[in-house]
Amino acid sequence: MFNNFDFEVLNDTYFKEDSVREGLIVPIIKALGYSVTGDARIIRSKPLVHPYVAIGSQRKNISIIPDYLFMLGNKPYWILDAKSPTEDILKSKHIEQAYSYAIHPEVRAELYALCNGKEFILYSIRCFEPVLHFSLKDIEKYWEKLFRILNPETKANPELVNYYSDYGLHLSKLGVNAGCIFTGYAIHSNFISKIEDGLYTVPTVISIDNDYAISLDFDEKQLNKLLTLIPKNLADILYNGLKRQPYHVNLENDEFKFGVTAKLKNKIVHNAEESYIPFEVVEFTEYRIFE
Repeated sequence: MFNNFDFEVLNDTYFKEDSVREGLIVPIIKALGYSVTGDARIIRSKPLVHPYVAIGSQRKNISIIPDYLFMLGNKPYWILDAKSPTEDILKSKHIEQAYSYAIHPEVRAELYALCNGKEFILYSIRCFEPVLHFSLKDIEKYWEKLFRILNPETKANPELVNYYSDYGLHLSKLGVNAGCIFTGYAIHSNFISKIEDGLYTVPTVISIDNDYAISLDFDEKQLNKLLTLIPKNLADILYNGLKRQPYHVNLENDEFKFGVTAKLKNKIVHNAEESYIPFEVVEFTEYRIFE
């Protein structure tokens, strides 16, 4: 794609962000199959009506408007922000800001990318590590995978987008530190699992600005407390299920309810489909709804 492009020009002081867009990003966009009209279209520099995202009761301002928003039909799919060759796009606030824009309620894109002419980096809102990161000089080596993910005809892994975004990872990408306290008064779940001796977890979905998955890890002491807070028939089912293989209980037609205070762990867990950061339960409390 760039066999005839002299990448030494990126070192010239006059080669700035606009040159990156026109000389390098536009050819990539065209090759991926996007245009300014049709079902797979580009929206340039889409402003937000409310330029902030909520973190609990706080607001975090979004200071960028990415250069490109890519649509599939009427749904945003991914965003791309161009930077000058002198900008760091791997370890910088640019990544945090691009993520904040991607997850904004007015956007809700699955993927976000940055390119400074030297490097291209692509993230999923569901993973902490990049989906792809390569030098533009080597784009031919990565093109098949890039095309498979971003081409509007093939789209991304459909199984990936069926998962809720993880709340712990969401907070971490917004710059929130480990130890951040989460308090939920009305938590519902139908699943509990034993991870290892003395360590258990309950996953659930919470609604804040969006719907997020959250994993609540706890020890034997907190398990015993949880069992006292739910009806005895459900407590017996959970207790007995955790004592024998496969060491988890899925209440397909029922659920247990509780309140919780938990703190964000300093640990990223990876599996085949996603990354997530669990919370450590400080205390289980009674289920409460405030009218």
